[in-house]
Amino acid sequence: MEAKVLKLTCEDLNHRGMGVCKADRFPIFVPGLLPGEVALVEVKDLRKTYGYGRVVSQLSLSKERTVPVCPSFGECGGCQIMHMAYPAQLEFKKKMAEETFRRIGHLELKVKDIIGMEEPYHFRNKVQVPFRDMGGEIRAGFFKQGTHEIVPLEECYIQPRTATAIVSKVKGLFEEHGLPAYDEAGHRGLLRHLLIRKTVSDEYMVVFITLEEAFPKAEGIVKALVSEFPMIKSIIQNINPKKGNAILGETSKLLYGNEYLLDEICGLRFRVSEKSFFQTNHAQTEKMYRKILSYAAPKNDEIILDGYSGVGTISLLLAREAKKVCGIEVVPEAVRDARINAELNGVKNAAFLLGKTETEIEKIKEKISTVVVDPPRKGCDAGLLEAIIARKIEKMVYVSCNVATLARDLEILSSFYEIKEITLVDMFPQTSEVEAVCLLEK
Repeated sequence: MEAKVLKLTCEDLNHRGMGVCKADRFPIFVPGLLPGEVALVEVKDLRKTYGYGRVVSQLSLSKERTVPVCPSFGECGGCQIMHMAYPAQLEFKKKMAEETFRRIGHLELKVKDIIGMEEPYHFRNKVQVPFRDMGGEIRAGFFKQGTHEIVPLEECYIQPRTATAIVSKVKGLFEEHGLPAYDEAGHRGLLRHLLIRKTVSDEYMVVFITLEEAFPKAEGIVKALVSEFPMIKSIIQNINPKKGNAILGETSKLLYGNEYLLDEICGLRFRVSEKSFFQTNHAQTEKMYRKILSYAAPKNDEIILDGYSGVGTISLLLAREAKKVCGIEVVPEAVRDARINAELNGVKNAAFLLGKTETEIEKIKEKISTVVVDPPRKGCDAGLLEAIIARKIEKMVYVSCNVATLARDLEILSSFYEIKEITLVDMFPQTSEVEAVCLLEK
């Protein structure tokens, strides 16, 4: 292929929402193109078996196309499919999930339903914004796709407006006091990231993630923030002196207010700290948890195992109807928070073990009726799947934020379990990501 600009027709979308075009059967992935659209495409990056391109001129438009509300769409890497009408986004995610089950899991599975949002904007309750020094100028925003180049944050349509205003205020305060942002190349400067959490009752936590413990003018900055944003109930400094992409460091200091926030899901209260894993979309989390409960259908004579239990959200919801729930989690802080959350809600029939789910499951000698797993993106450990199969647990509810690893694990489980039903939950509108809840029975 010698030509650099080609007239191409988009035939499909890949799992990241990029348009799939073919030039003499050679795949070219083009961000921003929708199926059926024709465009002049500059082929920019040729690999051995595929290439990437960018639209030079759009020659036709799909009826599924909409004008993105965000002016930074296409430059910022936060959203991939904001150019698709929301019903089309949901259909895309459903189709991609079914194709992934077929391609990776070699399974012909149909998604029963995808649960969307009534208002698919401003939904995130956790925001992590990088701050960088750009030649003496502070830049705060989000990374361009696949880079560490920051797109300045003017407005973000998937995070709360108050969070955007807090970011802008912090940037202004650092400029006013002459404090530096982080210089990644030189590994120097002060502010690396700003982490903001929001509860369902509109209380906020602000976390300054700094390179070093020394934080000049911290008292004045905290006072100015709280004065303008009285909904801020907690301000924390987290120190991360290490190079690399890890956002949070090991040490934290309380600068103002409480060490944690109290949030609520499905009538239960949960303590949320700066390091807590907590679902980032409150409205959709409640819908997803209700689906998990309907699939698990706990009875008052059943013992349920909750693998990868985090701060105990799913465990405590199950415990309201089960005889006993045992949560297993490898992160010590999460286990501590889970035990505190159990006390906070007066739940006495939930126990939490510290360790890997695949090893700690062997310590549970009672008969387990149902296992619920909500693993990280890498999916379940093979040893855990073997243990579940060996124990002949009757029912399994698999919650996944990565359909590819879910498909891999379902292929293993399908020899021993019937895959009864799969529901998708659109936890991340405007992006190509989706959450899945799967019911399996022996």
